[in-house]
Amino acid sequence: MFGALLTPLFRIGALKYGFVDLPGLHKAHSDPIPLLGGLALFTSMLIASLIYLPLNGKLTSVVIAAIVIIITGLVDDFFTLKPLVKLAGQLGAASIMVFNNVGYLMPLIELLGRFYFPGFVTMLGMVFFIVLMINAFNLIDGMDGLSAGVAALMFLGMAIKTVVSGGSTNILTLQLIGFGACIGFLPFNFYPAKIFMGDTGSMLLGFLLSTTFLFTISAEQFNSALVLGSLYIFAYPLLDVAFAIYRRIRGQCSILKADRCHIHHLIRGLGFSVRKTIIVIYAINILFIAAGLAMILLKLDAVIILIIGIFTALEAVLVIRKLVHMGVGQGKINLGI
Repeated sequence: MFGALLTPLFRIGALKYGFVDLPGLHKAHSDPIPLLGGLALFTSMLIASLIYLPLNGKLTSVVIAAIVIIITGLVDDFFTLKPLVKLAGQLGAASIMVFNNVGYLMPLIELLGRFYFPGFVTMLGMVFFIVLMINAFNLIDGMDGLSAGVAALMFLGMAIKTVVSGGSTNILTLQLIGFGACIGFLPFNFYPAKIFMGDTGSMLLGFLLSTTFLFTISAEQFNSALVLGSLYIFAYPLLDVAFAIYRRIRGQCSILKADRCHIHHLIRGLGFSVRKTIIVIYAINILFIAAGLAMILLKLDAVIILIIGIFTALEAVLVIRKLVHMGVGQGKINLGI
């Protein structure tokens, strides 16, 4: 609700004060597009959180970390930060979240401690996971409505999982707030977009999704289906970032260097319109989320889930390779895979 109400106001303000993405080389839009969508998302989530969630240390740390993300994103959107400076902002936000919530995350830390993972190493792993998801969403934000729609589906999937597994009401509320903000924002961001979320919004979504995931698996009684099934909800952005890292290493260039060979570019290269490409990716996400929820409901054994995961990953690799070869054959992609 707040997203639907606030987004038009931020759009008007961005146009009035010149906070816009100007048309130019390699850009699809021909008119200036407002760039404050990420700030609209953050503001709507913040208002809803302050209304519906208790103001405690957990919420305060998440808000402070999110502000670090917002500042980093806004500076990058308007002045273009160097990759390492941008990464430093992401690491700062992730560290604030993890190291200020050790008490809440302790069940997961203690669990991994049984497998000889020192607590500090586990916390660094959590920081890495948050930064990975921040960048994953930053990478997939390449088409109007893509990041907002994918995030909405993931928030909804995690909310359903929380209900099914009898998780925390506060975590469920946070997931529904994220879902509502994305749904309220999406009509203004779907193709053709009237406002962009920019790096500000895409990084915020990756941060909040990974944060709620860590809170979820720490707050509930551990079982393999819960953790591995929940990871299926993150399958699409994880696949895209893994593919991005692979092709950049293979191409002997920086893994932080931008390109136009992401999964959405490959699907678009098949001749789909932008709208149809987005719908195809939504459908892929729904399938992954449904598979994850089924694993949780059925409480499948860890070995079975891992086998399914390996076959899923192999199938994804084969499909991506086929899409790449089709794109290379048509001269749309210059990639030696």
